[in-house]
Amino acid sequence: MPTACGPGDADTCMPGTAFADRVCAASRPDVALTLFGNGSPWTRLYLRGDVDGWNAEGGGSMRARLEFDEEVIALKRRAPAGGRGVVVSDSGGYQVMRWDGNCYSLDEGELTRRRPPRAKHPGIPFRHLSEKAKGVLLENASVKAAYDKLGKECHGVTVGAVSMACEQADTAFSDGIVTAIKSGLVLPTPDL
Repeated sequence: MPTACGPGDADTCMPGTAFADRVCAASRPDVALTLFGNGSPWTRLYLRGDVDGWNAEGGGSMRARLEFDEEVIALKRRAPAGGRGVVVSDSGGYQVMRWDGNCYSLDEGELTRRRPPRAKHPGIPFRHLSEKAKGVLLENASVKAAYDKLGKECHGVTVGAVSMACEQADTAFSDGIVTAIKSGLVLPTPDL
């Protein structure tokens, strides 16, 4: 895991191309939680509006709806489109990572550096985290309480037809993980 800014824009701290290409080959929720950690140097960007996102460079990320005010980490700068054909924008953009560990290719016009009053995040895919990361998270009292409530409200079912109480508990659990990470909870260094 990189700990210092790679080459790039003078005002943007990004891990760089080699790291981005490696981690964006698959979904990496452990890496995302580490990158978003309290005190990490990486530049945070925020969505200016809802965006249908995909990873234009291939890799393991699925298409997804990224939401207005959602927080992402800038991994690398993307070159403007070249060659023949219609070019909608020549400003390039960024390869970014969401809190859920998926990478997306976003145009510069879809992003802002201005932090919203309450940045959004997608659900955290807890079951896809490493056992070491799950253990550390569940040692946190707030995360553990939200996890226990999720189990009580969802009765082991979190996909398909679930109750409103289950959906709310699932959202609260992801919120609890994000709050713990932003408050300084440090997870084990993920395997790459």
